[in-house]
This record gives sequence, C-alpha cells and structure tokens, in this order.
Amino acid sequence: MLLLLALCSFVLFGSSSASAGIVAKDGKIHACYKAKGKGKGTLRVVRSAKVKCPKKWKKTAWNASGQAGPQGPQGSQGQTGATGATGATGAQGAPGRNENVVVNELEDKVTELLTKLQGLETILKGIDNTQLKEAIAGIAKTEALEAAVGSLCTQAAKLTDQSNGMGEALGAFNTALDTLLTLFTPVSLPAALPAYSCP
Repeated sequence: MLLLLALCSFVLFGSSSASAGIVAKDGKIHACYKAKGKGKGTLRVVRSAKVKCPKKWKKTAWNASGQAGPQGPQGSQGQTGATGATGATGAQGAPGRNENVVVNELEDKVTELLTKLQGLETILKGIDNTQLKEAIAGIAKTEALEAAVGSLCTQAAKLTDQSNGMGEALGAFNTALDTLLTLFTPVSLPAALPAYSCP
C-alpha cells in the first residue's frame, strides 16, 4: 500500500524534466524500496538495473510509457483558418491554341473529303464492274499506243538527221568531182528535210 502511495506521489508531483532524467536506456524506471523495518515502503529511484539495493531493500522497475490505449472518438471539426497571403505570380506560359479553331479546321478537312467522295460517287454512279474493267483495259491500251508512237517518233527524228547528213555528203562529193571532171554531170541532191519534232 505504501509502495503504491509513493508511486502516486511521484507521478503526481514529479516534474516532466525529472521524469525524463530517471528513465533508463531500457525504457524503464528502476527503483529500490524498503521491504522491512522502519520506513517500510520507502521508494528510491536509481539510474539503472545494475545498481545494488541496500539490505532490507528490494529492486523494482516499471515501464516509463504504457501501452497505447484504444483510439478515442473523433473530435468535432475545427474552424476554418485564416486566408493565407497571395503567392507571387508565376511565369507566363506558352500561348495555347484555341480549341474552337482546331475543331473548325478539322470540320473543314472532313467537309472537303466528303465533297471529293461525293464527286467520285457521282462519276462512278451507274458504272458496273464490266464497264470499269473495260475502262481500265482501254487506259492500258492507250498507254501502250502512246509508248509505240513515242518510239516511232524518236526513230523518225533520227532518220531525218541521217537523210540530211547524206545530202550534205553528196554535195561535198559533187564539188570534188566538178574540179576533176569537167564533163561529169553532178548528182541531183534531194532537198533537205526540215528538223523533225515529236508531237
């Protein structure tokens, strides 16, 4: 009983700084109490468990901090704090694109594509698969004909150049014969062909 009273008086009247200084490294408060004789129940706090108690005294110890108790009920909400000071103005960001402008550009592109699609549908309207194949075959034939005409045109240009070259050579031959034979009748030369240009 006296031990309990001594502990209560220590807890009630001991200062926080004093209680902090008496806690050992193991987290406990160690003490010696008088078990017999005059002054029975007297408590003396010691620094650690290594301290020996005098005769007729016994060691005791208790945790400086008890186990955590159950969580209490939540308190009422506090009042709204005062408004803080306005912060500094941040750096100006890069200008963004107006969403309406982007949407309008997309709508214009979609409208343009729809118009082209409608025009293509109008052209192809009423054309069946057979007609489409015939048109493709006609295009292929036209391309082959154009290639043949181009080849002939190139050959005609070369023939024109060769004919004119032959005429020039015969003219030079006639000139040489005139000086050698006075009775020789010169070969009549054909007229030079104009330069040929492909259509």
